[in-house]
Amino acid sequence: MPLEDKPKEGPPSQQDGAVGGAADDGSTKMDDDTNINTHELDSSGEGEVFKRQRINSPKRPTHNVSPGASPRKHATFEELLAQAGIVTNMALAHEIVVDGNFKLQQSDFPENSIEKQVKEVMHKAFWDSLKAHLEEDPPRYDTAVSLLGEVKEFMFSILLPHHERLRAQIDEAIDLPLIQQQAEQEILDVMHYANFIIGIMSKLCAPVRDEDITKLKEITDVIQLFKEIFRVLELMKLDMLNFTLQSLRPHLQHQSVEYERGKFAEFLKTQQDGLELTRKWLEESAEDLKTKVQQSTPPSTTATASAPSTARPGLVYGPAAILNHGYVGLLKWKETELFPETMTMDKGRIIDLSVQLERAVLLASVLLVTYTNVGAAIAGIQGFPSRLKHHMIVLLEGVKDYSTVMPNIAEEVCKEVNKCLQERQAPVLTPEIQEALKAQVIAVGDKQHSVHQLLDSRAESFIRMIISQPLTFDPTGKLPMGLTTVERQLIELSKQYARLLSHNRAVFGPYYSEIIGKIIQPA
Repeated sequence: MPLEDKPKEGPPSQQDGAVGGAADDGSTKMDDDTNINTHELDSSGEGEVFKRQRINSPKRPTHNVSPGASPRKHATFEELLAQAGIVTNMALAHEIVVDGNFKLQQSDFPENSIEKQVKEVMHKAFWDSLKAHLEEDPPRYDTAVSLLGEVKEFMFSILLPHHERLRAQIDEAIDLPLIQQQAEQEILDVMHYANFIIGIMSKLCAPVRDEDITKLKEITDVIQLFKEIFRVLELMKLDMLNFTLQSLRPHLQHQSVEYERGKFAEFLKTQQDGLELTRKWLEESAEDLKTKVQQSTPPSTTATASAPSTARPGLVYGPAAILNHGYVGLLKWKETELFPETMTMDKGRIIDLSVQLERAVLLASVLLVTYTNVGAAIAGIQGFPSRLKHHMIVLLEGVKDYSTVMPNIAEEVCKEVNKCLQERQAPVLTPEIQEALKAQVIAVGDKQHSVHQLLDSRAESFIRMIISQPLTFDPTGKLPMGLTTVERQLIELSKQYARLLSHNRAVFGPYYSEIIGKIIQPA
């Protein structure tokens, strides 16, 4: 259904969407057993969809809210989803698919928390009890028998369904009735079983755990050995879970579009208007884009949806352009405003990318001012831009208001320039030139500075171009003038954003189609 057609009454169609891309390579040592028709806005405009790299998944709700309760106006999307009982599964599915580096991590209680202290006390009591029992004369093995049973169950939990032979081998070797008899007869050899367990672990573990297994073989104290066995088994279980996620990711990617769209539809049923913020976002995007197109269009040219204006490359007025303009606008979103409902799951990622963009523009601005003022003396020096960028990034780390560190950056610029000049046996900057350069570097840190504004506008145009192209598009050599010094950073963040938006289009394309269709062709 083309967007220019009059949208049908009722909810958007649940059209098919697919998410492509292979999972990252990953493996564990288990050798023992061993043409979709898409809407214009469902992808980048060419039917492309995606595979991606996290950051900041929505927090799980800390309290239950009745789904029937009326949400307060402009509650956050996470709160509304929590009220509908949807947030946890939807957020997890989204993280797994969108974040190509998503991994389960070990969690623990906060340091100095009561929970952590209780856990440590209980563990210490258990290991002290085991040690005391084994040191008795004759030794008591009841705790050791229980321990071996726990290890056996832990190892079973790591096995995959096709590990039938290993499962039988473990079951036969760690025969609990036999171990109980050995304990009663005081002939239980705990180290014998420990060595067998380590041998099985060496067959199951991922290569990254080989060093841990080697260290286990060197431990002679039985208490310390079993402590470490449990620690490594915990890591191996995480490895296995992450390997399974990695293996399933291609399948999950194909299923996630319909799953997320279905969950969002469930959320909409609980709201009077669950797309209020999304509608406002797209209406403002359309109005802003129309104004900019008209300002850049010759008087004799009229920009319409049926005949888009091409007065300036990358700036047209049409359905896809409105959505892409809105996407670019999210990178400059005010912190005080709520995100559109359809984008809230990715709010953390978008904020992170906006910080990267702001930093890249600042770095490019400082470097441009530096090269312009110093001139040929530093032109073409290998490593100078990278070295200066590194020092500036260190100074900018964790800083929200860049104006506070611009004097330090100005000092660093002069220092690096003089260092390069000395290395080339050229005269260093005079005090007068240094002061002038510092003043200009500090000035360019202001977002209203003409150089800063120019490069910021060019960076936005570049990102708009990237997100309007297929994911296979190669932007090398297409960077606007003045931004080549941050080429790697800008291309990387643009591609990350493009992959993120590809999935967003696939999931919410039908809703965007309906909203933008009414904006362009109001009833």
